[in-house]
Amino acid sequence: MLPVLAALAGPIIDILKGTGVIKDPEAEAKAREAIIKQLEGQQQFFIDYFTATIGKDEPWYSPSKLFRPLCSFAIVIFYIIARFTGIEFLQVDQMILFGVVGFWFGGRTIEKLLSKN
Repeated sequence: MLPVLAALAGPIIDILKGTGVIKDPEAEAKAREAIIKQLEGQQQFFIDYFTATIGKDEPWYSPSKLFRPLCSFAIVIFYIIARFTGIEFLQVDQMILFGVVGFWFGGRTIEKLLSKN
């Protein structure tokens, strides 16, 4: 078990204790074990995903692989900041934001739907 996973399990356990889901130390130990097991599985999924998509010959931080994700990340971060600070978004701004998010999260789905017809 990695210390990071144990640290991530702590706040989840605190929330469950605060809501009354976990009532005794035995239930807490079982929940902590289940949460860490789940986090380990998710961690392995992301490691496998990045290994498969990035490859072994080129580092993950290669500029050719980071340009589009960083631009998308910057757009989404700007949107979040704008929402908290009250910056008004015009229709064009919304189209750009939703275009980027739609590309990353909906592009493959649309591509698969169109290729079936």
